[in-house]
Amino acid sequence: MQGSELVRKFTEQPLVRDLPVDAAQAVLALRYCILCRRAERDPMPELERRWGNILAARRYRLVVEAIGHIWPDPFAVAPPCCPRVSFDEALLADIVIAAGARDRVQFDCLTAEMLGSDAREMLYSALENFVRARAPGRVGGL
Repeated sequence: MQGSELVRKFTEQPLVRDLPVDAAQAVLALRYCILCRRAERDPMPELERRWGNILAARRYRLVVEAIGHIWPDPFAVAPPCCPRVSFDEALLADIVIAAGARDRVQFDCLTAEMLGSDAREMLYSALENFVRARAPGRVGGL
């Protein structure tokens, strides 16, 4: 493998469309929340539509607030029309998948270098509550 091909392979971010559905939805919803914040609009109607129930929308908003509170640097969000995810969005996708699988070990492996134990606990709890609100069979759930 050529050096430039190797560098490209390690730095190229995945396409949103190649993410698992739940992870892609979380990334796109985060982008929408950021746009709403900048425009001083409420993202809740769109989040409720996206997740199918108000409880999931509220809990996703808490996930976004937790990220804003605990992330060590500004969270890098790609523009809404960008087909590729930022490095932070890729991590969000991975931790959404881990929380959805109730895989705390994987979640901790993904976040331990950048978040302390209290921050990890806060974020995992927010994600776990969001995932439960979206669980199939829940009234109003997807």
